[in-house]
Amino acid sequence: MMNSLRAKLRAFWRRLSGTLRGADPAQEFNAELEVHIAMDTEAGIKAGLDPAEARRQALLRLGGAEQVRQSHRERRSLLWLENFLQDVRYGLRTLRRAPGFTVTAVLTLGLGIGACTAVFSLVNAVLIRSLPYGDPQRLVYLFTPNPNWKVPPEVICPGYGDFCEIKRGNKSFTEMTTYEQALFKVTTPGATQPIGAARVDESFFSTLQSTPELGRTINAEDNQPGHSNVALISHSLWISMFGANADVLERSLELNGARYQIIGVMPSAFEYPFSSDLPYGNPHIASTKIWVPLALTPKQRADRGIDDNVVVARLRAGVSREQAQSEFGAMMARFDRLYPTEFGDWGALVESFTGLSIGPARPLMNVLLGAVALVLLIGCGNTANLLLARAAERARELGVRAALGAGRGRMVRQLLTESMLIGIGGCGVGILLAFFFLRLLPHLDPGNIPRLNEASLDGRVLLVAIVVSLATSVIAGLLPAGSASRVQLTEFLKSHSAPWRATGQSRVQSVLIVAQTAMVVVLLAGAGLLTRSYIKVISVDTGFSQSTLTMNLSLGDHGQQPTGRAAYFKRLIARINNLPGVISAGAVSDLPLAKSESLGTFWVDGSANEKDQVVESRWITPRYFDAMQIPLNAGRYFVESDDAGPAHPVVINERFARTYFADRDPIGGRISGDETKAQWNTVVGVVADVRHTSLEADPQPQIYAPTYNSRESSLAVRSSLPPAAMANEIRLALKGTDPDVTLSDVRTMGDLVSIASARRRFQTSLLTAFAIIALLLALIGLYGLMAFSVNRRTREVGIRMALGAERSDVLLLILRNAAALVGTGLLAGLACTWLATRALKSFLFGVSEHDPLTVVSISLLLLVCGLVAALFPARHAASIDPVQALRAE
Repeated sequence: MMNSLRAKLRAFWRRLSGTLRGADPAQEFNAELEVHIAMDTEAGIKAGLDPAEARRQALLRLGGAEQVRQSHRERRSLLWLENFLQDVRYGLRTLRRAPGFTVTAVLTLGLGIGACTAVFSLVNAVLIRSLPYGDPQRLVYLFTPNPNWKVPPEVICPGYGDFCEIKRGNKSFTEMTTYEQALFKVTTPGATQPIGAARVDESFFSTLQSTPELGRTINAEDNQPGHSNVALISHSLWISMFGANADVLERSLELNGARYQIIGVMPSAFEYPFSSDLPYGNPHIASTKIWVPLALTPKQRADRGIDDNVVVARLRAGVSREQAQSEFGAMMARFDRLYPTEFGDWGALVESFTGLSIGPARPLMNVLLGAVALVLLIGCGNTANLLLARAAERARELGVRAALGAGRGRMVRQLLTESMLIGIGGCGVGILLAFFFLRLLPHLDPGNIPRLNEASLDGRVLLVAIVVSLATSVIAGLLPAGSASRVQLTEFLKSHSAPWRATGQSRVQSVLIVAQTAMVVVLLAGAGLLTRSYIKVISVDTGFSQSTLTMNLSLGDHGQQPTGRAAYFKRLIARINNLPGVISAGAVSDLPLAKSESLGTFWVDGSANEKDQVVESRWITPRYFDAMQIPLNAGRYFVESDDAGPAHPVVINERFARTYFADRDPIGGRISGDETKAQWNTVVGVVADVRHTSLEADPQPQIYAPTYNSRESSLAVRSSLPPAAMANEIRLALKGTDPDVTLSDVRTMGDLVSIASARRRFQTSLLTAFAIIALLLALIGLYGLMAFSVNRRTREVGIRMALGAERSDVLLLILRNAAALVGTGLLAGLACTWLATRALKSFLFGVSEHDPLTVVSISLLLLVCGLVAALFPARHAASIDPVQALRAE
């Protein structure tokens, strides 16, 4: 009896609390079922049955509680699905009846989702998508930095002699390989073109754990001198040169005049090394299309000098990078003792393979992710504001539904369903915007971010877009749904004409506007700082004329002997100088900003510093300075006879003169590149500093030497003709003289400046675009809030004007409210900016992260734009007719 009473009381309490709190129907059903079981059990006990038997009989009469519950669950599932479909149909009808609101909300959310999807597609391609190598996390680069060489640690790798010793004696690596980059002239019927290649040893492909699509890789026999005329080609070269024919393994290539048998075709994703993989690789090689054997001679394998090679190794399982570096360092120290060379103190550095190529791009991707997160939050806040305003307009509808028995849960579900429908629409718009962004990306690609051109809307990106859209739509709809569902039926039923308004709704909307404004300030500050840095970078004095036409010049097989080659090259340059339109033409070993340097040791006669010194050096032809318009500050330029003797004169730059001839006249000073100092070169001129390494690095000491002895060089031409026409004239003239001469990389020095600043331009453009989108979204939100406020306060404005308020007073009232919101958001944003811009410090050039000009500029911009956005609702409020306003109420 008591058990039955307690069960009834519990069931009654559950029903009551469910009514008050909107409890789960499943709990209500279980409570109701327990009441019936308890009543039947009590009846059985009265009939003389044992309590356990009485409960069993009650369960049997009810058909089994679990069967009943299962049937109820099935009915509930069908009912839930039916209710959900009803919510979707009703939501679609509601959104269709308000096209202005729907389009605005979808586009607002779509802009944020589109920006997020576009940036994630970049992050996915650069940082997340797997590299086309086996277990790339185990791959490392080996470098041997030397404190005596003032160059970055990643410039010098173990020479061939050290490489062979390390490969034989190490216990940290399972595989090791070395290779050299090369630019081959590939001869096809009727044309010769330069193609990026690599000379690799037999362990190259096994170290990377990459297998060919067709054929085989290079083996130990191929890497023997005399057996090395075999080659693997890339998938793209297979298609472009051989039409993807299956008989490619029976064909050959003519490389630099020699025949190479094709033995394999690599997969489409494999073109290692890319230019972005190596910080100091060959600037003329964007990606590798051909691989041939390195074929080291016994003498090269024993050479302890510095070679132009790269070393890659695969860590053994269980061996960390730190452990490998410890062993590598001990081996290099032992080599220093066993094989003393001109320079001692060779160090050891083991760098992550993925970290070296992807690492420099990671901070940029993080900044873009942070920026796009702010844009998405601003779009989310804007959508929430729109939904709040929309819920206020639908107050009477929601009140009627509540009066007719709609529960709070059902109303929240309905409003969230409508919010999710907006999110689905925003997802479609966002994916479409991301698609157009990816079509635009090739025009923005700076060329030095690894695999950026592989960004696409793959399955992972689309999944993230869908998840983000649903999450943001739910977040944006929670506040409006929760606020609008708290309908006070008493107040609603007492109201005759005024619709119900959610308590505190205006305060919530104001808080959202302030938060949006603060986030916009952060984005604008970041974009402003990067823009100022970019302007300073492209405004630096490069030291040369940006209109000078340049091209890579590769000679044929003429003049294999140095003297013959020099004479041939001299005639070639003279022919170019005599072309119509040419003002001056010269050649140089490495152009400024070409990411290539030639380093050498030197000694200055009479200098107190006897320690070995390293300097950047370039050989040039006499008219190079004139072609580049590099000013002469002292002495003279080179003349044709300067390269005649072994002790030729040299020209230095201002930085060299200030550093090593600070207390004397550099003209007539002597410099030697010979350790024995048996031969001295006389300084005959001092030219202005030129930014060779990068636009952002200060010019370093530089030596120029005169010579014509080179098969590979860069041509610099100053002419009166347009660059394209001049390049065509040079190409035709050289083709008529010698068809084996190849021209490539035709561009102006201005193009090289643009390439050098490309990554900075890329990051500045994207962050500025996001800041503009965020500003537009915030202004739309401010406009919407002011318009909603004016509409809500129509009666108040009418009363003010009826009591004598001027239209200007009403106008200023609305503008003051807007200014208060924008000002509060601005102050909050500036406080956040003080901390956030520290993350941009490494991206800035010549600008402080707290640059006052940027702060003042964005503050004025935001205030002006905010007041303009609020002006239209304010003018509408000032034009309200007080009679009509009061009559409407």
